This record gives sequence, structure tokens and C-alpha cells, in this order.
Amino acid sequence: MEEKIKIMIVDDHEVYREGLKTALNNVVNFEVVAEASNGMEFLEMIGKINVDVVLMDIKMPVVSGLEATRIALENNPDLKIISLSMYNEEEYVNQMKELGAKSYVLKGSNKNELVSIIYGVATGKRLFPVDFLKNKRNEYVNEI
Repeated sequence: MEEKIKIMIVDDHEVYREGLKTALNNVVNFEVVAEASNGMEFLEMIGKINVDVVLMDIKMPVVSGLEATRIALENNPDLKIISLSMYNEEEYVNQMKELGAKSYVLKGSNKNELVSIIYGVATGKRLFPVDFLKNKRNEYVNEI
């Protein structure tokens, strides 16, 4: 049996976290092992738990996902962070990419797309969307 990919979800919307957790825990070889409701909670937890992939919202109270990503990757450059956001603006994609995130996925993406990206990032890929045209399936490019 393959080892499970351990996932942490960082998002300030509890209902969204719970739904995402349920969906991901139903994927073979995925296990959501931790959750945080803001960037500060994430930063307090990340050194104490073992995770393979972090799903990070951008806009949250206390400490934003951008700032939490910056701080976390300064302390642990091997951490694999995927930005999971409702904002389809190129500026956010570029900021997360520059900070060292491994991917950027819109919250409106389908489950198969998210699962595929998590697998890709967990195996060392950097996957960023070619564009964010609404109502169009995004193509992702592996940026090594």
C-alpha cells in the first residue's frame, strides 16, 4: 500500500474546510491531517506536524495566506504550498509563485483537477495555470 499524502488545509471558512476535508479524505492515498483558520494558526502549527502538501487560502484574517506562505517558506523552503483561492487575478498568481508556492488553483476548480495538482505537487512538480479565463478549463504547466 502506498503511503498517504498528508494534507493541511488553511482557510478561514469553516464550512469550506469541512467540505474540502471530506472530499479529499475520500481520495485514495490522501489524508487531511491538519486544519487552520488563518495564517497565524498555520504558522504556529506547521513546525509541529508532518505534512506533504498545504492548501493555502490567500485572504484570511490575522495573517494572510501571502504572508504566511512567505514566512513558512523562509523557515522551510521544502514545504509544498498550493494556493487555493477564489481570486483569479494574475497579480495573486505571480505573488504566490514568487513567494515559492508550488501551484495556484481556483476554488471553483473541479475535484479531479485539484486531486491531479495535489499529486503533481506532492511528487515535486510546480504547476501553474496558463490562464484564468472564466468558464474554461485551466491548463497547467510544470515549471521546473
